[in-house]
Amino acid sequence: MSQSPGPVVTRRRLGGELRRLRDGLGLKLEDVARNLDCSPSKISRLENGKGVPRWRDVRDMLDVYRVPEGDERERLLDWARTGRTPMWWSDYSDVLAPDMAMYVEYEWDAARIDAYEAHIVHGLLQTRDYARGVLRSAWGGTHSVAQIERLAEVRMRRQGALTADHGLTFRCVLDESTLYRVVESAEVLAHQVEHLIHIAEAEHVDVRVLPFSAGLVPASRESFAKLQFTAGIEHGIVYVERPGTASEFLADRNEVSLHDRRMAALVAASLSEDESVPLMKRALRRIGDA
Repeated sequence: MSQSPGPVVTRRRLGGELRRLRDGLGLKLEDVARNLDCSPSKISRLENGKGVPRWRDVRDMLDVYRVPEGDERERLLDWARTGRTPMWWSDYSDVLAPDMAMYVEYEWDAARIDAYEAHIVHGLLQTRDYARGVLRSAWGGTHSVAQIERLAEVRMRRQGALTADHGLTFRCVLDESTLYRVVESAEVLAHQVEHLIHIAEAEHVDVRVLPFSAGLVPASRESFAKLQFTAGIEHGIVYVERPGTASEFLADRNEVSLHDRRMAALVAASLSEDESVPLMKRALRRIGDA
C-alpha cells in the first residue's frame, strides 16, 4: 500500500498547475505579482514548489486565473492545505540543516530510490550506533552530544520509509570498502554488516555491492541518489551529498539522465543481491577475525 503524496510533492504538483494556468492566459510573473501586490519571486517560488503555499494566496491566484468554483478549484485548494502540513522532521529544525531537511522531505515522498554510496553505508540502512559514529565524525566538532543524538534519531525515523506499507522501493549499491571501513569500532561495524544482511531479505529492498574486482568504475567517484515519485516531479530528482560543502539537488532533465546512466553502469558492475549477501557474510567473518 503506497502512501498519499506528502507536502513536498504536493507543493510541486500545485506549482506546476499554477504555472500551467498562468501560461494558459499568457501572463508574466510580473502581471500576477502586480495583481496580488507581491514580488514576482514569490510567485516563482510557489510555481517551483519551493515556497510554502498559503491557502489565501492560492485562492487569490485562482481568482486571477479565473478558475471557477468546482472540482479543479477545490483540488488545488486542497493541495495548498496539504502543502502546509507539518511533518515529523519539523520537530528537528533545530539540528537539521536546510538541505538535509529538504532531502528528508523528498525521501519520505519518493516511490523509488536508487542510491550509490562510495564511503559509508546509506542512511536508510544504518544502525543507530553506526549512524551515531558517522554523525560524530561529520559534526562532532560543532555539535553537542545531545545534538548528535537528535540527528541520529532523525536517521532512525527516516527508516520508517522502508516499512513494507510505506510504498518505497529502495535499491542501493555500496562500494565494497564500506563493509570494512571501521566506524566507531569493529563491533559497531560488525552489527552494521549483520543489519545489511538482514535487511537485504526484504522484497522491496535491494542491497548490492560494487566489488573491488570491478576495478575503477568512472561512475563511482561520488555518492548520489536518484529519487522518483508517483506524481508531481516527472523526471525525478538527483541528490548529490557533498560533506563540508552545500549538497546539490539536480532536476534538469539532462543531469537526471546522466545520473541514470551512471547508476546503470554501477548496477551492471556490481554483484547481484544474491551474490552480494555471501560477500557481506565473508566480510563479517573477517571483521570477527581481526
